[in-house]
Amino acid sequence: MVPSARSHRPGFTLIELLVVIAIISVLIGLLLPAVQRVREAARAIVCSNNLRQLGLASHHFHDTYNKLPPGLGWSPNSTGPGCYGTVLFHLLPFIEQQNLHEGSEYMGCYFAGNNEVYEQAVKLFLCPSDPSTGEDGVVEDYLGLYWGGSSYAANAQAFCHVHADGTFVSPQHNARIPASFPDGTSNTILYSEKYASCTNPIYPEGGNLWAYWFTGSDMRPYHPGFAVSWNGYSIGPGSKFQVQPAPFNGNCDPTLASTPHAGGIHVCMGDGSARYLSAAVSPYTWWYLCTPAGGETIPADGI
Repeated sequence: MVPSARSHRPGFTLIELLVVIAIISVLIGLLLPAVQRVREAARAIVCSNNLRQLGLASHHFHDTYNKLPPGLGWSPNSTGPGCYGTVLFHLLPFIEQQNLHEGSEYMGCYFAGNNEVYEQAVKLFLCPSDPSTGEDGVVEDYLGLYWGGSSYAANAQAFCHVHADGTFVSPQHNARIPASFPDGTSNTILYSEKYASCTNPIYPEGGNLWAYWFTGSDMRPYHPGFAVSWNGYSIGPGSKFQVQPAPFNGNCDPTLASTPHAGGIHVCMGDGSARYLSAAVSPYTWWYLCTPAGGETIPADGI
């Protein structure tokens, strides 16, 4: 019997395999940055939309009570006595967090310290690009307590009682639209991005906790606010936001707004619109946009 002939096909040589692997590696190296840019763009859209929702909620609150919530203080409640807390706490019923707000009730008082509501992470308060919140959106303070973090902070110049020069007087204040915004709501920032956890050698404790109600030591600025006169530069042109401070624990200033986005910062204006401020904006433009009644003309590098 004559054996059948077999067809022989030459295989890849080692050199050819190495060339193919090298080509694939180069393609992956080119593709990954593009994928990362797409992901960051998607995160930035989410972040901007969150700020827009905060703006809409603020206007809804104003429509209900004819005033904005205080920076930190007492606010009217439609179902019982007043409740005490931050701007973001008062907005809970207006961002589809009614259950969380009601969970803070104890003996007729609505307060985030009741039933440990302050520990809860709220998705709308978290920017997916913020590296400081962790997967659970919770931040530990200097006492070892866990708080829901926030990637957004309220402009104290708009929500608190301040002097004409911007220095802090009291967090208890209720601004009205348009009376409290003679510069125009479209020219005044309501909310800005700010890292949930943020420290440096001068401020070894600090961050941005949506329910933080304590007042006192300026060395522990955990309040969800910016443009507060914690020091000589946290108001005025020196208060311009930080861009990607890294590491966020060690090289980040908790008295300033901060953004995880390379090109600039997302903000919500008094008219409820979400805008994007370039990192190249001047410090003076930034401060002019923070003041609701400064009488300034917004320069050409504004929004």
